[in-house]
Amino acid sequence: MLLIGLVKKIKEIVREAQRKSYIHGFKSAADEFNVKITKAADAVSISFTQEDENALQAIQDGKVQSRSYAETTNKLAIRLNSVIAESIAEGRSINTTVSEMQKAVNMETGSLRRIARTEIINIGNEGRLAAYKKEEAARRPKKPFRFTLVVASGLRTCDAHRELATRIPAKGLLMDELIELQMTVGSAHGMALSGNSLLHPNQRTTLMRVP
Repeated sequence: MLLIGLVKKIKEIVREAQRKSYIHGFKSAADEFNVKITKAADAVSISFTQEDENALQAIQDGKVQSRSYAETTNKLAIRLNSVIAESIAEGRSINTTVSEMQKAVNMETGSLRRIARTEIINIGNEGRLAAYKKEEAARRPKKPFRFTLVVASGLRTCDAHRELATRIPAKGLLMDELIELQMTVGSAHGMALSGNSLLHPNQRTTLMRVP
């Protein structure tokens, strides 16, 4: 029960952070068009509707986002189960058992934090893309938007994202072209990518529309 409660709590915290990030991404992208987020959609506003709620739910259910977070929590669950089984078999005290469990949790803390940070950034970009798509669909005449990735600089930025930053033209790319480029670069660097923003752990990359 302790294990189930721990994993559930971790997931709840990240899930709520993801929701806030998605909505923030959606609203920040919508604000680029100087529109007001309202409860009812109209000709001059981009609204967060039930359709967007459904899209957010799909992402959080793992239909779009990477499964790294789930794999890490499963790994933690297996490790904690092992600690408990060993403690029972060896007759360890409660204090010793708790201490060993804490060590197991600490071993995965870095991975959980890194994956959670990436998932939160990723889902924020998904929210931004959702708002961009709504504005793009509403425009007359229709003209596809062009996009770029704002890649954060620093020691944590990987070679793949550094390469991406140099290969995206100033005028941006159509979304299909941007996804294709990310897949090409990612494959060359041995990365398995998923979702629209195609991020992986330890990155701070923001999807932006090029005016």
